[in-house]
Amino acid sequence: MKENKGHKFSVAVLIIVAVSIILYIVQGIYFDSAGKIETEYALKSSEKKILSVDGFAVRDEGRMVDGKNTAILYKNTNKVYVPAVSDSENVAKDDIIAVAFKDELQANAYLEAQQLREKKMDLEHMQSQKDMSRINVIYLNSKVYSTAHNYAGTLLDKDFSGLSAAIDNLSDIITSKQIATGKELDFTSSIKSYDAQITSLEKGYSNAYYVKSPLAGYFVSDVDGYENIVSYDDVASKKAEKISAKKLLSAEQKVYENSFGKIIGQHTWYLVFDVSIDDATIIKTGKTVTVDFPERSMQGIPMTVHYVSPMKDNMITVTLKCKYLNEQLAVLRKEKMSITIEEYEGFRISSKALFQNEEGIEGVYVLSGNVAKFTPLNILLYGDGFVIAEKYTAYKTDKDGNSIVDDEKTALYREIKAYDRVIVKGNNITDGKIID
Repeated sequence: MKENKGHKFSVAVLIIVAVSIILYIVQGIYFDSAGKIETEYALKSSEKKILSVDGFAVRDEGRMVDGKNTAILYKNTNKVYVPAVSDSENVAKDDIIAVAFKDELQANAYLEAQQLREKKMDLEHMQSQKDMSRINVIYLNSKVYSTAHNYAGTLLDKDFSGLSAAIDNLSDIITSKQIATGKELDFTSSIKSYDAQITSLEKGYSNAYYVKSPLAGYFVSDVDGYENIVSYDDVASKKAEKISAKKLLSAEQKVYENSFGKIIGQHTWYLVFDVSIDDATIIKTGKTVTVDFPERSMQGIPMTVHYVSPMKDNMITVTLKCKYLNEQLAVLRKEKMSITIEEYEGFRISSKALFQNEEGIEGVYVLSGNVAKFTPLNILLYGDGFVIAEKYTAYKTDKDGNSIVDDEKTALYREIKAYDRVIVKGNNITDGKIID
């Protein structure tokens, strides 16, 4: 019995000793690691706040008169139409925008005559050049070589569609050099030949019909069927009850039979999209944003937040305004968009490095030599595992209630600098602590 008790006592002692040894080892490991720190360099970086949404483009292309959209241009199916202006070209009311012909033969004669008129104008321009002494001949030589190189490249690429233009370009450059070096060139006979050919061709389409623009604006040959889905005036005047991106994006196209183009009345146009209230917290009326259209390889289109609707079902409708229109923008409609709402530039720092001092100021500890220094920050963006921050600036309120910089309080703290060693891991770090 005594032996059994002695055995149990010995086992208990051994257990206590073993536990003590384990605790000692664990404690040693803990305090050894507590004394180690990890740092990272404070580096300049930039981040963007981007919204990816589907939007609907609204332009002034729905002028309704007696139930008919007068902005849409229609053609007679028995005639062949040739545009007289290019896409997105500015036109005045009653400007000729197209020419209608009886058949393809007449249309081709008209196009050939147009090409001859352009060649004639080029010759007349060169013929009228009297004083070419200021032209840099060395520059013209380089142009001749580069143009000839492009011409050769056209042949090698077998891109014969641009062969005629390449030949004309090379001919014009060589002629310019000839004039610049004093060679007398007389194009009178060539001009008379062009005149005769043009006159002959014109007889072939003397009964052509000239289509005039019903409105002043921008001619666009594309008619997609969404021209009058929503009133341009309603969008421009911010009538929220009539604007819904969801309805616009689900709208069906209308078929405009026998149309060959339209007139966009104004160069100002709009983009309408829906976004959740969580993503819209920094979208403010009047704010400038940039819009990318990834599926069309169009980037950096500047736009202004025109209107932000009241919230409905945790969503809001946003209208962006653009005052710039070109051939690519004039055909946008239902588009996938990436909208850069904000761009932040500052120091990118791990979220693990952030601390708050006794005043509640957020910042990091920076190693200055072997001393930890608390360095406050103005945080611009809280990202996923990181922040973008700039140097700390303290503010105070003046007697008029305005917020102004508090220079004295700002000067109390160290300023964050590029390549500072920011402590991201360590225990019991305090301001002024010496790190062994």
